[in-house]
Amino acid sequence: MFYKWRRKLKTWNFDRQIAAVMDTPPLRVVDAGWSIVSMIKNRDVPMYVLSIKAFYQHLGAGRVIGIIDRDMPQTLRDTIRRHVEGIELVILEDLDTGRCQRGGTWERLVFLLDRSESQYLIQVDADVLAVGPDLEELKDCIARNVAFTIADGDQFRSMRESARIAQTATNERYVGIAIEQCFDRHPDCDRLRYIRGSSGLAGFARGGFSRAQIEDFHSIMQNLLPDRWHEWGSEQCGSNFAVANSPGAVALPYPAYGSFGPGMERDRCKCFHFIGAYRFVNGYFAGRGQEIIRQLEQA
Repeated sequence: MFYKWRRKLKTWNFDRQIAAVMDTPPLRVVDAGWSIVSMIKNRDVPMYVLSIKAFYQHLGAGRVIGIIDRDMPQTLRDTIRRHVEGIELVILEDLDTGRCQRGGTWERLVFLLDRSESQYLIQVDADVLAVGPDLEELKDCIARNVAFTIADGDQFRSMRESARIAQTATNERYVGIAIEQCFDRHPDCDRLRYIRGSSGLAGFARGGFSRAQIEDFHSIMQNLLPDRWHEWGSEQCGSNFAVANSPGAVALPYPAYGSFGPGMERDRCKCFHFIGAYRFVNGYFAGRGQEIIRQLEQA
């Protein structure tokens, strides 16, 4: 109860600090051969408006898709459409996950893989903030049609090697580590790859990885870890697996693209992922957001 109240208070304060973003000019979607996809929770609408406007000003084109809950009020839907002219809103509950579970953002991952059959897809969380001056490495992945993820310096390895590393970890309470520890029991662990990346910012190449492949991965891992597979966090492992086994996939360079946290070289980062544990530390997210708002106002 106290945690939820504290999170609500911090979110309210953040929204207050970036309130001016709601007065910035609308983003006009320019059609292109790729789409930018985000899940938008009701509480995150101001954060999303800031995130997508900051991100889009570097790409300059691309369709924009928002996955929203069915219960999102019409006023919030209107706000999103007013700020992102031409956005496609998709109802989360209407997405078919096939053999994959519902919840934990698995709907989003399956949607991304379905759409990537015909175009390049970029998954951007509402807490991703592109501060510039460019996103050239990301744009290069789109141009070459290769998948990417932010991985904070991690690299691609075989599933067996990933399991060996995870088995030395001490934070087994996190389901992602528990899942990785089982990888050496996967029947193709020597052939298939993995990277400990983030689904907060990831690119899915056109034709790079299919729904059938992620459904197979889901079924195998569910059998290997039945007691924990449905915990929040398994989808991130699925996203990492999909990226890692797409042809030519890359990890975006760190710290130019990275997760905000202790020890990060902030001055060298041009695209932050403000993960929940550190999202509001020292008001840094809001402060960088205010810089972006001033740029949007001038533009």
